[in-house]
Amino acid sequence: MLQTLQRTATDFSVETLSPSRQEALLALCAGDSLPLLPPDALRPALEAGRILGDFAGTDTLQAAAALLPLYDDATLPASLRAAGYGADGQGAVLTPPRTLPHYTRLRQFLRTALGLATARYASYHVWAVQPLDPERLPDCEDLCAQYLSAGLTLRGVRPMAGSELLIFSARGLPHWREPYRRLHLGDPALPRMLERGYAVGDFGWGAGGMELILRKAT
Repeated sequence: MLQTLQRTATDFSVETLSPSRQEALLALCAGDSLPLLPPDALRPALEAGRILGDFAGTDTLQAAAALLPLYDDATLPASLRAAGYGADGQGAVLTPPRTLPHYTRLRQFLRTALGLATARYASYHVWAVQPLDPERLPDCEDLCAQYLSAGLTLRGVRPMAGSELLIFSARGLPHWREPYRRLHLGDPALPRMLERGYAVGDFGWGAGGMELILRKAT
């Protein structure tokens, strides 16, 4: 079982939720489930110690995400394996988090959750995903900015698990090369550039919104 990791000396922590936290988790999910995790998989994931959560020093669960091993038969890890991300079933994927509306610690939550994930899976690869919805592009940009600011690297954009997903790696770029090109999140050239060996580790903001900075990944 993963141990609680304190981010500061105050009230911020991310913990592996125990089955006794089911009521708090269901309240956060409004009776549904976590993003990209089927409702019937929520309880088994909780019992297996695969749900990470933050109460932020309160009695109410503020944020949660599932950390699923890539060997799992659930749709998300199976789709990643089929697409070549952890085809050997080693490693894990972090689902998009569900948070309360005014939760302000998302970047810290992601950074801490990824630290726990890499500690659990040691030398294996840890991935994270985010749905890309062209109809809600500003919201997607804001969330993508949080992922990148937490230290994740955007490596792919692919249709899988019933959604268009941004695929992030917990590993940074091996060599921080000069920027090659800037693209917007909704640019149709982005998936092609990522497939050609480029990656996004940082970003900026321009008149047209978020600008992803592509660099050669190898």
